[in-house]
Amino acid sequence: MEFNFIEDGIDAVVIDNFYTEQQLKEIMIELKWLTKPSIMVSEENLSSARNETSNEFLTSKKGIFLEEVFVNWRHSALIKYPMDNFTKDNVKNKLLEFNSLFKLFYNVDSRSHLLSYYENSDFYKPHTDTTVFTVLNYFFNEPRKFTGGELKLYGFNNKKEADIELRNNRVVIIAGNTFHEVKEIKSNLDNSFSGDGRYCNAIFLNQRGDPPQKKEFK
Repeated sequence: MEFNFIEDGIDAVVIDNFYTEQQLKEIMIELKWLTKPSIMVSEENLSSARNETSNEFLTSKKGIFLEEVFVNWRHSALIKYPMDNFTKDNVKNKLLEFNSLFKLFYNVDSRSHLLSYYENSDFYKPHTDTTVFTVLNYFFNEPRKFTGGELKLYGFNNKKEADIELRNNRVVIIAGNTFHEVKEIKSNLDNSFSGDGRYCNAIFLNQRGDPPQKKEFK
């Protein structure tokens, strides 16, 4: 694993090669199985953010909350392996050394998992999550068959911005109140669940309560 830290008002963590070769192999098999119209739904069924004025969705994508598919979390590589890896001592120590804020990361008692899939012309405009932390896990088939899809972060109450390159097997941890967006995907894909688009497995970490909601960027 390779750790990079974004400070000065954003306080995000970027981890490359987060999953082992075997873990990644299992995840890619699971993604292929999940990518079909009988499982994935559109943005209106995903608690997606809306523009507070027009009430239009801020995103275009397909996806599924993994809890709707897997009754036993151990049966899902996308659910099991992230937290297996985060509980390793070397990972925990790296996060705590960066910022004591991550003590909260290991004390949340609720999590949910939203798998999002983006093909041609899909995007997500700036928004926040009502979570303590959001963990963004990125995957795609290589060689990549699309452009775009980068993550952009905005600092809280300041003008700092950070552009995060999209990489396979990259994980980004942000505080839930961090404004973030997904740049539009460009490709020759026809939005037919090809599996060659951009995947993001978002893990919402929270205290027990209502499911995560979204807030429009202003």
